[in-house]
Amino acid sequence: MITKIVLTGGPCAGKTTTNERIEEVFSKLGYAVFTLPEAATLFIKAGADFLTKDPGLYYEIHKNMMLFLLQMEESFYRIAEATGKPALIINDRGAMDISAYMNPGDWQRLLRETGHTEEELLARYKAVFHLSTSAKGAPNSYTLSNNSARMEESLAEAIAVDDNLIRAWKVHPNLHVIESEEFVKDKIDKVLRGIAKELGIHESVTFDL
Repeated sequence: MITKIVLTGGPCAGKTTTNERIEEVFSKLGYAVFTLPEAATLFIKAGADFLTKDPGLYYEIHKNMMLFLLQMEESFYRIAEATGKPALIINDRGAMDISAYMNPGDWQRLLRETGHTEEELLARYKAVFHLSTSAKGAPNSYTLSNNSARMEESLAEAIAVDDNLIRAWKVHPNLHVIESEEFVKDKIDKVLRGIAKELGIHESVTFDL
């Protein structure tokens, strides 16, 4: 059995640390765990200019990022199958995240040109865990220093991005919004327990945080 899950959220939400704990915990439980990198970060570090004022270039970046992301998912799905073990594929952002950074017209154009629908993209993932940006619930913890590819600057910008991402996934039947906590470990624990539930793991399992 292969379970595909999206880990999304606004800037400085704790996705990187959470991904590390997911891999550690569920590997110990016997799963083949694959944590796919964030496509946007790879594109930015490779030179793609997401701040361009050229609408044609901006569109092409996002269209090709969609194609790249979906191909990466398919490749790791085949790798997961080859392990012969129950597998967990964690996407650091999923296909619908791209819509949060595009105007509705361009997003619909992208869907037409790539041959996809929102319904199909949503159905790719068993569950979506949205980690709210610390700018919402723990603003003193908000920082830009832990991701050189982050483009947001102010708390208001971070909150706006976070809200757009929730809207992008709001119709997914299994969306879990994890609010910011004073202690990051509490936030991570909620994600771990949520994933365990999706996998049918008994509630008595404890996670040493």
